[in-house]
Amino acid sequence: MQSSRRLTGALIGALLVSLALLLPAAALAAPITVNLRVEGSERTLYEGPIAVAAIPKPPGLSTPSSPEAQPCDVAHNGSNGGFVPAGPSPTAALADAAQATGQAFDAGWSSEFNDFFVSQFGPDKNGGEAEGFPSWGYAVNYTTANVGGCQFQLAPGAEVLWAYNFFNLPHLLRLTGPASANAGTPATYNVSDGQTGEPIAGATIGTLAGGTVTQVPGSGTTNAAGNVSLVLSHAGSLALKASAPSSVRSNAVSVCIHAGEDGTCGTGTPKPGEPAKKAAPALTTPSLARILGITSGAVFSRRHAPRILRGSVTVGTGQTLRAVQIRLERRLRKRCFSFSGSRARFVRVRCGKARFFSVGSSESFSYLLPAPLPHGQYTFDIRAVGAGGGKTRLLAGTSHVLFRVK
Repeated sequence: MQSSRRLTGALIGALLVSLALLLPAAALAAPITVNLRVEGSERTLYEGPIAVAAIPKPPGLSTPSSPEAQPCDVAHNGSNGGFVPAGPSPTAALADAAQATGQAFDAGWSSEFNDFFVSQFGPDKNGGEAEGFPSWGYAVNYTTANVGGCQFQLAPGAEVLWAYNFFNLPHLLRLTGPASANAGTPATYNVSDGQTGEPIAGATIGTLAGGTVTQVPGSGTTNAAGNVSLVLSHAGSLALKASAPSSVRSNAVSVCIHAGEDGTCGTGTPKPGEPAKKAAPALTTPSLARILGITSGAVFSRRHAPRILRGSVTVGTGQTLRAVQIRLERRLRKRCFSFSGSRARFVRVRCGKARFFSVGSSESFSYLLPAPLPHGQYTFDIRAVGAGGGKTRLLAGTSHVLFRVK
């Protein structure tokens, strides 16, 4: 089991979950595909999609530290006591990745917490030479959790991050930018904190090869807005990754580099005698964000008020989704409160000044509120953010709904 992030000491109780929580256990037997990233002390140890299933009891998961097999299936871990459906978890995904790649994996079973403490992946073991007892921890869709790695039920397409020295590194870097670039022409990439959306200054961008990141020659560091201009000179494909002090390395961004309209990376080749066509401007704003499960004007009793906020984004051809953000404002008489994703609770704000927070970058999402909604008038908004920073507009009844809890 991995405890909540020690640096903040805050319990982040809002967990991103799938609607699979509402399905019978039999429907969860088939594996799902998630995107797993494992960041070690010196290099990226795994990054890519992986099919993961629950590890029920039996056969259970056995490790060098815990040879007696134990379940890692959400249902039998923590205080769930078999009252929730079995499903795949972050620890199960990590164990599968170790087996698939032949890397070392170890985790100690805790009978007190009914969960595993991950202690090794690849060369990195808990309690290395660095200060602060470096250890393994995880986040899902850039959100840390207050439950162990076998207690969090994953949804298809979830972004699962395991990182060494996780609790001593306050920033989980996120890299965004164009998926294609013209050789010799500057292209702008952005580095932010995936948890808060805060731009990260002073980060470097490097090319990823064999898990190791090498800074792009001649490149500087990101500015106060988290942006840096890169000139990529060699045609072909490469992966970029961001690094910064006190930070977990970013996700990799695959880039196809072309030489003008040379027919690669989706560029067209002009007919003989025709001038080269200019590349079409990048479409960076997703086309539509939609709230699911709540209609404008709905009235709920507190007992039946929504606990799961859901939505989806339709991404048009050639467009890139950077983030999905939601905002929930509660109005009680003349006072207003905004739900804070980082604090996992409502905080007092001026009416109309509720803040958006990120729920990942998947085209569909579910967000579990930590407690039933109290009485009040609610405004729920969802918007999508494109690679260039463009945002979808709020549309009444579609991405902007009003409801009441009586």
